[in-house]
Amino acid sequence: MSNERQDARRRFLRAAGRMARSIPVTWAVIALVLAASIVRISMHPGRVRGGIDAFVSTGFDAVFVQHDWLSTITSVFFVWNPVVLVFAVLALLLGMGWAERRMGHLRTAISFVVVTVVGIVLGLLFQAAGVVVDLYSAEITRTHRTVDPIIGVVGVVMAASAFTGPLVKRRVRIVGFAAILVFVLYSGQPSDVYRLFAALVGLLLGMAMARTRIVVRRPRATRRESRTLLAALVAVTALGPLVTIASPTGNGVLNPLGLLFRDPLRDYAAIAAHCQTTDYTKHCVNALALSRLDGPGAVLLTLLPLVALLVSAWGIQRGRRVALWLAVWINVALALLAAIYFGFFPLLSSSTYTAFQTAAAEDYRPFEIVSALVPLAIAALLVASLRLFPDQIGRGSALRFLGIVVGLFVSTSAVYLAIAYTVRDQFTPRASLGDLLLDLPERFVPVGFLSFEPADIFPTGPVAVIASQWVGPVFWVSAIVAAVVAMRRVSPLGSVSDASRARELLVAGSGGTLSWMTTWSGNHYWFAPDGGAVAYRVVNNVAITTGDPLGRPGGHPATAHAFSTFCTDHGWTPAFYSVTVELRDELVAAGWSSMRVAEETVVHPAAWSLEGKKMQDIRTSINRAVKEGVRAEWGPYSQLGAFVTAQIREISELWVAEKDLPEMGFTLGSTDELIDPEVRLMVAIGADNRVEGVTSWLPTFENGVVVGWTLDFMRRRPDSMNGLMEFLIAQTILRARDEQVGFVSLSGAPLAMSAADGMTGSAAEPGSEEPTAGILSFLSRTLEPVYGFQSLLRFKMKFRPEFHELYLCYRDPLNLPNIGLALARAYLPTLSARQALRTFSTRE
Repeated sequence: MSNERQDARRRFLRAAGRMARSIPVTWAVIALVLAASIVRISMHPGRVRGGIDAFVSTGFDAVFVQHDWLSTITSVFFVWNPVVLVFAVLALLLGMGWAERRMGHLRTAISFVVVTVVGIVLGLLFQAAGVVVDLYSAEITRTHRTVDPIIGVVGVVMAASAFTGPLVKRRVRIVGFAAILVFVLYSGQPSDVYRLFAALVGLLLGMAMARTRIVVRRPRATRRESRTLLAALVAVTALGPLVTIASPTGNGVLNPLGLLFRDPLRDYAAIAAHCQTTDYTKHCVNALALSRLDGPGAVLLTLLPLVALLVSAWGIQRGRRVALWLAVWINVALALLAAIYFGFFPLLSSSTYTAFQTAAAEDYRPFEIVSALVPLAIAALLVASLRLFPDQIGRGSALRFLGIVVGLFVSTSAVYLAIAYTVRDQFTPRASLGDLLLDLPERFVPVGFLSFEPADIFPTGPVAVIASQWVGPVFWVSAIVAAVVAMRRVSPLGSVSDASRARELLVAGSGGTLSWMTTWSGNHYWFAPDGGAVAYRVVNNVAITTGDPLGRPGGHPATAHAFSTFCTDHGWTPAFYSVTVELRDELVAAGWSSMRVAEETVVHPAAWSLEGKKMQDIRTSINRAVKEGVRAEWGPYSQLGAFVTAQIREISELWVAEKDLPEMGFTLGSTDELIDPEVRLMVAIGADNRVEGVTSWLPTFENGVVVGWTLDFMRRRPDSMNGLMEFLIAQTILRARDEQVGFVSLSGAPLAMSAADGMTGSAAEPGSEEPTAGILSFLSRTLEPVYGFQSLLRFKMKFRPEFHELYLCYRDPLNLPNIGLALARAYLPTLSARQALRTFSTRE
């Protein structure tokens, strides 16, 4: 055991040594920063130390008045504070070291110098523009002197992002710029502005060094990645007021909003003595602001809305609509309260207070306008992103959560009013019920927003003080707990049993080759009295099913007819999508119409062989994989490890980024569906442990035993070896043969099928027996250049599969256009109207 620990220690030390040797430029910069800062910090305050400070620090007057241009580079090698020095060294080691391992030594050294000098100069020019237009914040900071090694770090990191894959690149840039902008907007110190411009220079420099063509277009990302970035944005902006709390003297545009979350604390009794008359002087106004922050309850009331935003960010990343609406409500409330505080609604506050506030903040009026508009803009962005969230946790959960929050507000308010009225003598002046009702909303609002709001009653007794301070925190904590509980619920309309019952039917053997797709997010379930079930989703008042009903095969027609009646009762148009020929024949005999929409390709492993000329491509792919050291690993997502799963997500982002249209859904799985513990992944891993490609396989059960696997997710790196997908699928079939699995389905390519002569054609193509299929044929032709369904079908034919026709069944041919549009929306749930118009108009 000791030998194993020693071996592990040696491997770790060797890896650490290799990593340390790979970043010599980073170590050189760290050495310079340490030497310069330690020498300066060790000096006693005096003329020599002051002279050094003036020589090495940079700023507006230092450069443009004293012409100290050298300070634009020397300022990034000094730190005044030992604690800040520790953080600076860590930032250099982690940030610049990460960049150097991706860009190389020479690019890193060039980038550090360029982003530092050019970034600071551009920041100074921006400050000069503020001075020219007499901007108050620019005037008061022109004499400030700055030393900050982080300026070079952020620029180098942004430059290195051009040398990473799309997943890391997008996250570094979006999260990085969001964090930088938070400091610029909430703090607004010159160093914050220099960092912003250094990051912009680094971004452009990195693209130039990587020879990346600048393309102005909306970046493509999976729904999961888009939600992750949106969550990061909400979290970063929620932390913005904390920047102001830490730096209250900042001059950022949003500094007024951040200051609303900060104020010192004092006692109530002294305040009441100053404010018993109606003469609300400036001193009294300040005293009122101080009084509301007396005690830990008031401090919690200030911070808990920010905590709620962080909780909502967590839920947004998990795809919970409750979290999205919570963030929307909080941001709208912050915008409204800020607008009232800054006097934009004079009718809601007394003219005395509005006049005082306006006079006191005349120089900051543009900042105050932005401070009120930014939360509103974030709320609008969140609402516009609603389509990124599955309808499974939809409007029902959000409305229920809203009802819970309203109930919490009413109950906590009732308890507070009852206690406060009972001890009304502990208020100065003595409180009436009307006074308590008027004062009630203020007990739930962060106290900084009330600094200029006149107060008519003050709690002075112990019970009154405790009740006044803690009713708000109790409400916010309860609301946060309710939000966390709501976000953890994942079943449609709150029904956990429906999804569990459907899964039990599948494991018992009630489903077909495509039935495991019914467990995916977005499906609702209807259960027949005889034990059958139908998974469906409602789009444009069309109830679209996924495959045949669940249950015994002989009962499928009866279940389908009963479900049709259920849909009619709810005003929906039933559409049975991707059903087998057996169910189609039964429905057509009952007067329904149908059309072919796909052909499923099925392989029987026991009879499958790699022999023969037609299997030459498959054999070549396997041999090439062996020669290049690529191995196939089989297992559930949870057992692959973080190193492998992170690469799988990166490969998926690469694939989506190449498409002109967003990621598809419905019967086409994404990374969200890989997490299911019953799903298996076949992963291709190279000799250097790099993930080259991945396929996912959905199970088909019979009496609790897997009898078949159905192909779903297919992704590969753009630079992976030719034939990688053939290798992974062949390995899956061979494994299924060894495990005596009955079939391997390569699934069906939507809107694509083979013709009788072996050639391929569009789904329901004109001239076939389905004359009403024009809209789906149009969809097939339109989406083919983007998603390649016909190419996918031709690829699957390499494995010599059987073809099983899949159909769309509908009652009334007049409903077919609406059904076609509903299918398009189901497959492309995040497609915007602009994207649809551009795509369909350019591919006719």
